[in-house]
Formats: sequence, structure tokens, C-alpha cells
Amino acid sequence: MAETMLAGTFGGVGILEIKERPIPQITKDDWVLIENEGCGVCGSDLHILADPPGFEATPGAILGHEFLGHVVEIGSAVQQIKVGDRVAVNPNMTCGICRYCKAGLRNHCENWTTLGLNIDGGFARYTTAPEAYLHKVAESLPFETAVWIEPLSCVVNGTDRLAIQPGQTAVIIGAGPIGLLHGMMFKAAGAKVIVSDLAPFRLEAAKNIGMDVVINGKDNDLTTVVMDHTNGLGAEVVADAVGNQVGSAVKMAARGGQIAVFGMIEHAMPTIKQFAVTRNELTIFGVFVSPYTFPRAIQILESGVIEPSILNSMTLPVAEMQKGIDAARAGEAVKVVVTPN
Repeated sequence: MAETMLAGTFGGVGILEIKERPIPQITKDDWVLIENEGCGVCGSDLHILADPPGFEATPGAILGHEFLGHVVEIGSAVQQIKVGDRVAVNPNMTCGICRYCKAGLRNHCENWTTLGLNIDGGFARYTTAPEAYLHKVAESLPFETAVWIEPLSCVVNGTDRLAIQPGQTAVIIGAGPIGLLHGMMFKAAGAKVIVSDLAPFRLEAAKNIGMDVVINGKDNDLTTVVMDHTNGLGAEVVADAVGNQVGSAVKMAARGGQIAVFGMIEHAMPTIKQFAVTRNELTIFGVFVSPYTFPRAIQILESGVIEPSILNSMTLPVAEMQKGIDAARAGEAVKVVVTPN
């Protein structure tokens, strides 16, 4: 094994630094060393690298939290994971003792830390992680699909609560990776799906995966389109995958409809017509990461009921990952995947 590896690190506000880092060592008995197959670029990575940043990362930390690979070394207290196991990593590590953890709301832990944000993550050949946050993945699942496990686990957190039914209409605002994962899940449930975005590349991707209605928000009023397609009733489900569209979502939701707010833009302050929320008895809820949904995400992908690898736009080695970051930010890619090679 080499002594160093190339890694994509947080170099400060707006700065991605590609640099040589030492191969990590296991420092806790219940941790393992993983040789990564690769890591997806998430919208939150773009927020981390924005100026001003949407999330605060630890300077010098290796970024990337959507990763999986094979275990090459285990600590002395590891019980179930073995060398050679293929694992996906839940990057959000919780304390287990705060009031939210004890209430079963571990995704709201008061003391959590995240691989790829606060401590070293997956934009490198090797990463260490605790056994408790590892989930076995079948060797038969292609990497191009398996790399979607972490983002799908977050989406399942919302789609399970929405419980959309066959024949209903869902609107998705934002045709990035998360928005189109929502679309695939809604289509698998038998819904009619309307997708809106501003980027032509992403709109074309939405068409390619079979979304029923694809709208460029620059050229069309989305609310008008939704009402035209629902006989004036509105959509039973609206998902904001952008982070500043809840006000628009309220306008196009049917009476008794549900609005899932997934996207996160810290500085956004959208206006909401509260009268419409009350009068139409709308349900609005936030969706934050993945509470106990990793096994379901793996099950969904291994079953083949959805196939998100069609959305992989670019696969780049760590040394060239800045190109992928720039393309994703410009709306010229849907999913960017970074590999160690």
C-alpha cells in the first residue's frame, strides 16, 4: 500500500484543494479502513464550496459523503463487518445520548459530526469509518448505481412520508440529482410527474428518464402548467428540491396536498401566502438527511425498481474533480462521480 493518496479537500471559503494526504490509519477499535470505489458530488458539496458557504466544513478536511467501497482493515472491536465486505457509509454520525437521539430522531442529533464535512470523507482512495455506520452492499450492484445509495436514503425519508398514490400528480421543482430521484420514486409509485428547472441539460435528463411533463421555468409559468394538467385542482404532492421555492409550491398544491421541502439554501427567505396554507389545509414538512433509511435505499437499488445511473453525467478522477464541480454548479451535469483513479 502506498503511503499517500490524492484527495479533494476543503481549502477555505470557495476553495477546493487537490493535495496529497497520508493514507489514514484506524485509531479507534470499532472503526474500519475502506478502499473507496468512488464518491458522488452532492449539492451540499457545492454549498460547502460556495462563497459565502451554505455549510461550514472543517478546513483541511477531505470532502465527499456519498461513497462506498471495500473494507481492507478492521479494528479489534469490529464485530460483524469483515475484510473484503463491500459497504456503503452513512456519513452522519450521532452521539446516541442527546434528547433527540433518545427520542429516535437521530438525524437531529445535537452533537453529530459528518464524514466529508467535519472529518475526512470520500474524495480519496481510502477513508476510515465506524462499523455502526456501514451497510453491506451486494457485489452484483454496479458501482454506477450503488453510488446513489446515500442520496436515495435521504430522498426515501421524504417519499415515505408523502406516500403518493397511483394516479396522483406530483410536481418537482428542480431537476438536479435529488429532484430526479424524487421523480423516479414517484413514477415507480404510479404517479404523474411534472418537473421544472431552468437548465436545459437537466431538463433533457428529466425527459430521458420518462418524466411526464418537463417545464423550463424561464419560458413557462409552472403554476399555470400544473393547473392545466390537473383540471384546475393542483398537485397532490409538490417537492421543492431547490431550497427557496416553498412559496411557489403553495400556489400549485391541491387542497389537502402535501409539500416536501428538501432543498436547503440558508440565505433564502421565500414568501409564503399563509392564507392559502390554512384555507387549503396544506401539509408542509422539511426533509433532512436519512434517519434509518439506508437499508431501504439499498433494497430499492438492488431490486432494480429504479435505475438512477442513467443520470451519471461525468465520472472523473480526484485530480480533475474541479471540472465536475464547475459543471454541476453551471447546470451542465446532473450527477458527477469522483473516483480515486
